[in-house]
Amino acid sequence: MTLTCVHDLQPKRYIHSFIGEIIRCYPLSMALVGDEPMPVRHVVLSDCSGWIRVKLWGQDALDAARGQCIQIHNVWCYQKQGGLWLSVGRQSRLMFRTQP
Repeated sequence: MTLTCVHDLQPKRYIHSFIGEIIRCYPLSMALVGDEPMPVRHVVLSDCSGWIRVKLWGQDALDAARGQCIQIHNVWCYQKQGGLWLSVGRQSRLMFRTQP
């Protein structure tokens, strides 16, 4: 699987593989998914070409911490308020790593 860097991201596309370091964690919030509340957290990931905002859900939102490296597979890229975002969904796979 080929890694995608921030510089190459485009909206309305699935990204097969991305690795970045969490450089900012926003406060945890809750969102309704169906009728159930689910934790959600916005983080900022950085790689050698730039940074991007990422929306994490469920246990991933709870586990996220600044300085961690994340490897994500099958993530959706979208545009919001003029910037690009990645959203980790049910079909995504996410792994936390403590070192790059």
